[in-house]
Amino acid sequence: MDARSKVAGGDGLRDTAELRDRPRRERGFRRAARLLVRVLLVLTGLATVALGFARYVDTYDEAVAYRDAPSCTALGTAPATDCNIHETGRVTSKKARWDGESYSYEVTLSRETVPAHLYGVTEGLFNSVADGADVDVTVWNGRVVELSHRGHRSPVAYPPWDTAVELALLIGAGSALLVFGLLSGHRDGWIVPAAACLFLAFTTFIGGPVLIINQFSFGLTLALPLIGWLLITAAATAVSWEY
Repeated sequence: MDARSKVAGGDGLRDTAELRDRPRRERGFRRAARLLVRVLLVLTGLATVALGFARYVDTYDEAVAYRDAPSCTALGTAPATDCNIHETGRVTSKKARWDGESYSYEVTLSRETVPAHLYGVTEGLFNSVADGADVDVTVWNGRVVELSHRGHRSPVAYPPWDTAVELALLIGAGSALLVFGLLSGHRDGWIVPAAACLFLAFTTFIGGPVLIINQFSFGLTLALPLIGWLLITAAATAVSWEY
């Protein structure tokens, strides 16, 4: 066999080896690309959920900011949006309502500067007042935020429904991206992430405002939804592995 035949034979062997290795390399590239996509989905999902929780914390801080705000009178200046105005309201009526499971308590207050208004209050404050009683009213940012009478304090919270929509979208969408990224490649892997997204969006929309309205401590207000999210997300991921 001459030299050219040997070279040709050697080139043929190399070509055959390259053809044999090409599918292997392509499979490796595809696996790496799929892994990269999954990592990006997981990171994007986590970032979106984190943004939702950050917005939730901001909403809670706004709801309880009046607690640490100084009195406008103490400042010795004209009323400002970052200080509390203290007024007096007179009870014109009070009513306890039974919904079949528990009581809710309401009082109607009349103030000099605004028309009479109905407020939901705690049982302690409700029992401490009578018609005609004077109640201390705390106003912050133009809103009544707390009523007090003889040591009984009742915060007046406003449901942040506009923010609740934003929170539901961020938590729901972020959770769906996270679970889908973890389950990418599984058969019917989109079904459980979609269901988890809808469930988390609904519970966030309802539960977020409820926790903020009750004005629990910051630790409890953050811990309850965070633990709930972790449990639901983990359960959705675990169930999907069976598909």
